[in-house]
Amino acid sequence: MKTPLPFERPVYVSRPALPPLTDYVRRLETIWATNILTNMGPMHEMLELSVGERVGVGRTSLWNNGMTALVAAVSALRLERRKVIVTPFTFPATVHAIALLGLEPVFVDIDDESLTLDPTRIEEVLDPEVGAIVGTHVYGRFCDTKAIDVIARKHDLRVIYDGAHIFGRRAPVMEKQPHVLGDITMLSFHATKLFHSVEGGALITASEDLDHRLRLIRNFGIVNEHDVRGLGLNGKMSEVHAAMGLSMLDLMDAEIDQRLGIASRYVEVLSSIPGIRIVAGGEGIVQYFVLRIDAEEFGSTRDDLHQTLRSLNVISRKYFSPLCSDVEPYNALPSARNLPVARKAASEVIALPLYGGLGLEDADRIADIVRWHQKGKNL
Repeated sequence: MKTPLPFERPVYVSRPALPPLTDYVRRLETIWATNILTNMGPMHEMLELSVGERVGVGRTSLWNNGMTALVAAVSALRLERRKVIVTPFTFPATVHAIALLGLEPVFVDIDDESLTLDPTRIEEVLDPEVGAIVGTHVYGRFCDTKAIDVIARKHDLRVIYDGAHIFGRRAPVMEKQPHVLGDITMLSFHATKLFHSVEGGALITASEDLDHRLRLIRNFGIVNEHDVRGLGLNGKMSEVHAAMGLSMLDLMDAEIDQRLGIASRYVEVLSSIPGIRIVAGGEGIVQYFVLRIDAEEFGSTRDDLHQTLRSLNVISRKYFSPLCSDVEPYNALPSARNLPVARKAASEVIALPLYGGLGLEDADRIADIVRWHQKGKNL
């Protein structure tokens, strides 16, 4: 194979889709006409309803970002026990939301296939101080919510899911099963996600009481101009962000279709290469396209491939490396030590560019770089 030419400009792992500017401006003009910029205005209420309809289950509240929403979710559970089980294979915000509230994260290893929290390892670390479980739906692949629900009920534990990656699906996003939400599920609408509102997020719960509590937390604990109940945050999504979300909802299915086409091209080339396992993007879940590299069989490490891609202006990412358990302030925790499955996964995963505007020709070029790299290392 010929040495591939570098891309003229960086090709990032993700690039936000954007609605036609005229569509967005039309909604901005409505905001200007009402003179309402925040505090759950008309755009906010329309988006909250639309997101809830697409999710298909539970009660939905919008938030200004996923991190604030996660902190609120943990706070709303009013945990009396100070330890929270969490996956190490996630974005730092998941663990920070626990630690910022003065609770102790307890890391549990992941399942080698799904890369989500391994339910069979949870009971090994349980003690009287553990009060909750926080799992992450990795790359849009759901945790084993049924198995986690059984454990939670048995030991009187609360459950939160970081669902930052899951909203980029066709409706309904979630099945109507009693265990699927846990107590609360968070969604992220950050600009790196398939669906975004530039910045934003949502919390989904089946509990009327929890939903009411979350809405109070979102607005400083304010009930009305005379009554404030409990601690709260400013977690409100602005009208400007909600307008972007409404415009993006119109594009979601088209973006999914484009990503599916690109993912299919990747699969066509990469699935036959020794040492590559496709762990996300090959099953119609197209938030990310992620490979695992078996260095022995592939003939090269993940890090070598990452370096080659970047040298040719393909900005791949190592999601999730390093593990949250390997960074300060968590690497000194006793639970950070024995996580062999997560540590191996973190050394092998690599996300390739995947977004609707990438184009099939560029996807072919990127796949060919991976194949060229592998052949060159095995001459």
